[in-house]
Amino acid sequence: MDFLNHNPNMLTIAQVERETGLSKDVLRVWERRYGFPAPIRSESGERVYDLEQIERLHVIKRLIDRGFRPGKLFSLTAEELQALAQTQATAKEGQDLPLPFRLIMDEVLSDDNRGLRQALSQLLAKQGLQQFVLDTVPQLNEQVGNLWAAGKLGVHQEHLYSEELSRLLRTAIGNLPTMGRRPRVLLTTLPGEEHGLGLLMVEGVLAPEGVHCLSLGVQTPMEDIVRAVVGHVVDVLVLSFSAAFPPRQGVAALRLLRNRLPGRVEVWAGGSMTRATRAHPISGVHWTPELSDCLVRLADWRDRHPVSG
Repeated sequence: MDFLNHNPNMLTIAQVERETGLSKDVLRVWERRYGFPAPIRSESGERVYDLEQIERLHVIKRLIDRGFRPGKLFSLTAEELQALAQTQATAKEGQDLPLPFRLIMDEVLSDDNRGLRQALSQLLAKQGLQQFVLDTVPQLNEQVGNLWAAGKLGVHQEHLYSEELSRLLRTAIGNLPTMGRRPRVLLTTLPGEEHGLGLLMVEGVLAPEGVHCLSLGVQTPMEDIVRAVVGHVVDVLVLSFSAAFPPRQGVAALRLLRNRLPGRVEVWAGGSMTRATRAHPISGVHWTPELSDCLVRLADWRDRHPVSG
């Protein structure tokens, strides 16, 4: 028996991925670049991690979600990381929230999925899909991040929030009338990026504008992205990158992918990572770090491709 793989105090890389929300590819990149995490090899050669490393990864993930760069964080001790996370959380927690938002956070903290679903649904019905996604969801995500950074939100509670919100957005998007107007947009993430909420948010902004959206979900191999773009005669490829995705890896992948796509196809790259990469221009790639940037890009695309007849 491989003792390490059956030790409750040691987690495999797949378990760490599920526990922290950090993909296997990101964990391996950090291991090569920063020397952390530092897994032990089991008898079968698989990476396994102790609980102390997993806790440190949790804190690093919280701080990256707050906008910190990995390079700075890996130079800090575990105690310095905890102190920084607590400082960030305390500063944000002092901000007042509107009553509907506080009620939603109460439902998250109480593990009440039915209450959470109802509260989110009521807010969506009141605001409409596009306003809900542009104005409300980012604030809710930020508050969930604040509670997470403060250590007041468990992994299961963050997952509960994400799943209920994703379910609601999928239903709302599916209930929209199908107009199928151009541009024809394909949405996905690259391998190593498993966060799909950003894709749903972009679709929730574009679909009410009548845009024909096709989603491949997350972690689509580059070859399959190229095939889908060509096969579906796509006008715009939208890629989402969370803050945990290594910026250098993202820029390199975008350059490679851009060179393999037809010249007529635009690439819109969005998400938290792109706030750090937008200073690096790539021909044919438009940085859209904010959701509202997608509406600007959409208006520009339609101005350049007027409907004939």
